[in-house]
Amino acid sequence: MLNIDLMLSHRFKLFAAACLFLVTSTSGQTNKLFIPATMEGPTFDLTMAPSTHEFTPGIATSTLGFNGSFLGPTLIFESQSAIQLNVSNQIGEATTVHWHGMHVAPENDGGPHTVIADGTTWRPAFTVLDRATTFWYHPHLHHKTNEHVYRGLAGLIIVRDPIEAALSLPRAYGVDDIPVIIQDRQFDRDGQFVFNAGGVGAGGNTILINGTIEPFVEVGAGVVRLRLVNGSNGRVYHIGLQNNRTFFQIGSDGGLLEQPNELTRLRMAPGERTEILVDLGNLDGQTVGLWSYSSELVRGEPGGVAVGPGPPPRPEDISGTDFQLLELRVSGSTSVTSIPSQLVSIERMEEASANRTRPMILNRLGDIDVINGVAMDLSVINEVVELGDTEIWSISNATGLPHPFHIHDVQFQILDRAGSPPSASESGWKDVVLVYPGETVRFITKFEDFADPDTPYMYHCHFLGHEDAGMMGQFLVIDPNATAIERGGLPDDSFTLSSYPNPTTDWTTIAYRLEQRSQVKISLFDALGREIKTLFEGWRDAGENESIWKAQGVVSGSYFIQVEVNGIPRSLPVLIQR
Repeated sequence: MLNIDLMLSHRFKLFAAACLFLVTSTSGQTNKLFIPATMEGPTFDLTMAPSTHEFTPGIATSTLGFNGSFLGPTLIFESQSAIQLNVSNQIGEATTVHWHGMHVAPENDGGPHTVIADGTTWRPAFTVLDRATTFWYHPHLHHKTNEHVYRGLAGLIIVRDPIEAALSLPRAYGVDDIPVIIQDRQFDRDGQFVFNAGGVGAGGNTILINGTIEPFVEVGAGVVRLRLVNGSNGRVYHIGLQNNRTFFQIGSDGGLLEQPNELTRLRMAPGERTEILVDLGNLDGQTVGLWSYSSELVRGEPGGVAVGPGPPPRPEDISGTDFQLLELRVSGSTSVTSIPSQLVSIERMEEASANRTRPMILNRLGDIDVINGVAMDLSVINEVVELGDTEIWSISNATGLPHPFHIHDVQFQILDRAGSPPSASESGWKDVVLVYPGETVRFITKFEDFADPDTPYMYHCHFLGHEDAGMMGQFLVIDPNATAIERGGLPDDSFTLSSYPNPTTDWTTIAYRLEQRSQVKISLFDALGREIKTLFEGWRDAGENESIWKAQGVVSGSYFIQVEVNGIPRSLPVLIQR
């Protein structure tokens, strides 16, 4: 009888916890907000590993985390500083780690090609070139991003610079400068995550802020800075303060705005970040709620009001309802008591400066959403960009659902949305933009600093279910002026490769030097990564070598010559002009 009573008691506890997970209540928040620890450089050691986390006391949920049980430490980077990251993978399978929004070389970007095998450590090192802003980091392994993020692998990045430091802004981390990572999860009756790989991305009816259910945070009666990150896999939020109280947006994905933008609502799609200031002066002893007014999302955004055909929402579904994200409990005071009138200067890129316009059509292929009619293929380069070029990307949505379009490597400026200038909320630097059905959004950006003929960057929908299913493409940034490339990997680390003339109209010489007799294969590839022809295959002696070929029958365009020496390939861009 005792065993039955214990079993019933345990089941009741789990049932009560499951009920607690439903975020349909408007009562006060009950749990103190978890503030992730900070980590400062120049060396950052991160370990991904399985763990358990008690989202509800007494119930251990299986999770993944960086240096802990859920999420990871907030990384503090100083702009223009050289940093070293040591990322160890102990999760039991391969993954990657992407520094979302950061301007780094493709081999440091952490995309799907930079796989960290289980039990190994990845060691990217780079100089931080970004301005002060809020970024985040998360896995990016193709077909597994949705799951790895859902299970807990994510964290915040704060970049600081002298311009931001000179402004009168709150920056006492966890005191008046609060990280707010917004995620949604579904729990079963045993308190475990319910992972659904389909649709826009795994989610649920429980809102977590920094991994905390129904959180509150104690802040002073003054100006408080909230660094908001939509870390959900597939839910859009409509941010606002209780009783339509105004707040001031001061930053977007890639940096501060020129002036604070006074708002009562701000929409955030997955992957987007924003910084806001909340003036809590004269509110000592009171509370202010940060909410998502999702009932006002009526244009088909996941998490908003259901539109079009489909099954009715489940009773526990919070989509299309308003719910509290975070309760601000005001006591004491803060050091910042006013909102600045000016922030930073943003140099505007002129449309006339663009070298080309690149169309991106969000459409369907069978039963999945894709880009430009093709699903993601890691062996195919979809686009080739030239280093130094300024480009306009025109993103048109031909599907029935909004999509948050994200590009790696660069920050962009929105030129127009459906033909109209961007709102003040979208007037700053961005790397994610939500594009609605039937709408075209054009942005302008410059590709500078990094070129690599082998490792691509990604562009994709940041609904992680769509990304994993194939709504992603990849692009190379190449240096058209490069004629020789140092190549490591051979015994003396001195393999050089050049092609001349480049551009070419007819005969072309490929020159390379070998320190030992080697097996060599030379091939021509098009811009999509498809092999066009084999130009040479056989043994070559040590010393200076040349292979001459004629571009007969090859149409004008950008190509790659690949020289494979003893199984080690190296590519060189070549332009054929008629």
